[in-house]
Amino acid sequence: MNVRIQYPLSFTAGIYFNNQMQMNNYVAKLYMMTNTPNEAANNIAFDRIKHFVYTELDSSIFISSDNEEQCKRYIDAGLKITTFPSDPLDQVVGLMLFYKLGAIMEDRIIIGEIEVSSAIGDGLIYIHGDNENIDNLDQPVWWHTPDLIHCEGDLIDSDKIVTMHHSSMWRELDLQWPDIEDITEEPNEEESGNTVVFADFKKLDEKE
Repeated sequence: MNVRIQYPLSFTAGIYFNNQMQMNNYVAKLYMMTNTPNEAANNIAFDRIKHFVYTELDSSIFISSDNEEQCKRYIDAGLKITTFPSDPLDQVVGLMLFYKLGAIMEDRIIIGEIEVSSAIGDGLIYIHGDNENIDNLDQPVWWHTPDLIHCEGDLIDSDKIVTMHHSSMWRELDLQWPDIEDITEEPNEEESGNTVVFADFKKLDEKE
């Protein structure tokens, strides 16, 4: 039986806007429906989104990929960045979470709707769903890939890029899907390698 569930997320990230960077606190509520009776797969889906949000997005800097020079400055300083096709306003952050978290869960749990708000956004809630028309927004490829990528790959030096299939990546984190499971819609398991970026994010207080 499919079950409707709601899951809250909160995290902190920097936002680069109008040539300034400031920290921002985000709150997201995911409204979802399970798509598999396999309890282990459901738990893994939750753990995947928590790992992505709290390990990859939290404490990163949200920035438009158009600010290429500033992006490279942050990377050279050892900071994590999350790039967007436009200024990282709350509604764009919400769209990224809707598509990326859905991709990470690979149809084991389906996101029907997401609500996103932030401290800088004065708590105004933006709501996104699967029937939304965003044809006018140039969506990055990484929004739709089931991996940990959250930055445009061409901003990273080529010697820091390694090709790895996403299933191997999740296996290393012990977040691979169970060997036997039943889902309503079979996800695409086509073995087409994804590009994984391993940037040398040094701590700010680390000595050279």
